[in-house]
Formats: sequence, C-alpha cells, structure tokens
Amino acid sequence: MVSAGLVGCTQQSGSSQDPAPPFVFRSLDLNQRRKDGQRDWDLKSPEARYELSSRTVRARQPKGILYRNDRPFYEISAELATVLNDGELVVLEGSVKLQQLKDQNVLIQGDRLVWSPQAARMVIDQRPEALDAESRLISKSVTFLQDTNTLRFSGPTQLLQWKGRRREGVTPESDIRAADGQWNLDSGDLNVQGPVLASQPDERKLRATALKGNTRSRHLDLLQPVRLNLGKDKTVINAGLTRWDYGRQRLTSMVPFQAESPTAVATGDGFVVDQPTKTLIIPRACRLKQPGEALRAQRCSWNWSTERLIADGDVVLTRSDPEQVTRAARLEGLLSEKQGMRFTAGGQPVRSTLRFSPGKDQANPAPNRSPVQF
Repeated sequence: MVSAGLVGCTQQSGSSQDPAPPFVFRSLDLNQRRKDGQRDWDLKSPEARYELSSRTVRARQPKGILYRNDRPFYEISAELATVLNDGELVVLEGSVKLQQLKDQNVLIQGDRLVWSPQAARMVIDQRPEALDAESRLISKSVTFLQDTNTLRFSGPTQLLQWKGRRREGVTPESDIRAADGQWNLDSGDLNVQGPVLASQPDERKLRATALKGNTRSRHLDLLQPVRLNLGKDKTVINAGLTRWDYGRQRLTSMVPFQAESPTAVATGDGFVVDQPTKTLIIPRACRLKQPGEALRAQRCSWNWSTERLIADGDVVLTRSDPEQVTRAARLEGLLSEKQGMRFTAGGQPVRSTLRFSPGKDQANPAPNRSPVQF
C-alpha cells in the first residue's frame, strides 16, 4: 500500500479556459508498507507539484529510504523525481545515488533511475555504475532487484579494481572488460559472461571465457580456456580453470597447463603465479624444456624477472649433445635463453653421467652453446 502526504497546497492562477494548473506543495511524503505492516520504502521532497489530470507529481531534491526487515537498508537521492499514477512508477533524474547502509556499503549511481515499487525493481539506464571500497563497475544498463539484493548489468561491462582502497586519480591495478552479469550484494557472488579481457600494469594481460567470483572473499574464477600474458618478458600461460586472488595478487590453477617464454617451455599439474614477487610456481610434475635440454622435478619455481630457477624432488636434468644426465634432490640456478640451464646443488649430492656417441665427428662440434654448469 502506498500512502502520500502533500503539505501546504497552493494553486497557481490561470484563466478558466486553461487546463487546471498544478498544485504546489511545501513538501511531499510518499511511503509504502508490506503486507505484514513492515516499512518497505519512503520518499520525501521539500517541494512538489501535483497535476490532477495526469496524476503526476514532480518533486525537487527527493530523498528516501529502502527498508529490510523494517530497518533502513538503502538511502536514495536525486535532483528531481517524477511520480506517475500515484506511485505506480517513479523516475529519478540527476545525480541519482542508491547507497547501501551496511555490509559492503556499495554505492549505485547514475543519471536516471526508473523505479517500479510494486515490482521492487530499479533500472539505471544512463551512466550507471556501482562502487565499493576497492572497485568500480561500469555498464550500459544496471537493474537492481530489491527482493534479492541483486545487481544485474548489461554489457559491455568494465570492472576496475584498485590495490587496497579505491582512490580517484590513481590508476587501478586491474581493468577487466566483459559482457552481461549479475552481482548478489548479500553473498558477494559475482557472475560475468565473456569473453573476459583484463589488463594490468607492466603489460600483463589475461583472457577467459567467463568469470565467477566473490567480492567478499576477494577472488575471481577464470573459466577455461584461460590465457595469461605475464608482461614484458613475453611469457604466456595457457591453462584451464584458474582462480585469481586479487586481494593477494595471486593466480592459482589445479589443472595441467603449458607456459611458453623466450627461455623455455614449462608444463605441470597446476601452477601459482605470485605477481608481487614475479614468481611462477609449479607444485606438481614440473617439466622444463629448451632446445637440447630438459628438466623434470616434483616441484619448481621460477622468477621471470631474475631468471632464478629452483627445482625440488627427484630432479633429473638431461642434455642431448653431448648426452648427459644429472640427478639430484635439489638444484638451484638460472634459466636463460642464451646460456641454458646453469645450476648449483647447494652442497647436496649430485650424480652426473656423460656419454659420447662413437664415431661422432669431433672436428665439427655442435653450435656454440654453454654446457650445463654446476
């Protein structure tokens, strides 16, 4: 049920032949209650005009409250309001703001909002965006469903994320472009259709089919196929389902992947990309290959900035020319494009086998390439 209060009525003068002029009121007070008697919403304005013929109210500086369980849940404001058919439809225009009063304190804003109170639905179709402490979501159109506290957005969509708190004038840590999606503001669940394209500083980029995530736990799941470009060193990872923990700036996958760089090709059962330290970790079934060289281990880590490589667990390093096999529990060293794999064992036992093919023309050695070094 919608009830209205119009206080301080005056009627503007006009001739008897003119249409009835609007009534001007000192204030407007609209409110609606649910069937159980609890407050649903209210809307107030310091000045309003009521047109009898069209049953239309036009109000200045409207402000209101949306309630949940009879308690204030959202605050709404704008520069102008048009109330049609005694409250069946409300149109808010100019600096429209819908501010969540608890939980994630999300701010939904735009230039125009069309509100259907009976359907508990609001549509922002002019410059809509949603902001929380760390991110900004910009889309072509946004629909807010009051009953489920869900935000549906129609693409193209842009999601900007900052490291720490969102700050105007500071370049965001991530710029994600996608299509349609929805965001439940109670649970934090976020679902976005693709294709998903994201860019970060240092020329880092990623692609995915779609993404699912949660803004409360601060993660995004990138749906396969996933392609990660680690930036200026030109390392590219092709992977399956990958979790992006944007709070800690980490990318994690539990499924097989392949990484290619100017230095080597790597494969394994899952990976971790730690962006702050520029480290790629292969926790299981690590395999590395260069022309004429290969390494396998239970676990590897590689820093793509310093080229530092650590291999752990049943390490086997092979080279084809000359045929050489090295085994160790752990090897540490560098992995570079020009000099290959150079390791030290850190004081641990190392066993190497070197074999020369009989009849090899020693007068024509292989192209100059540094051997595996210890």
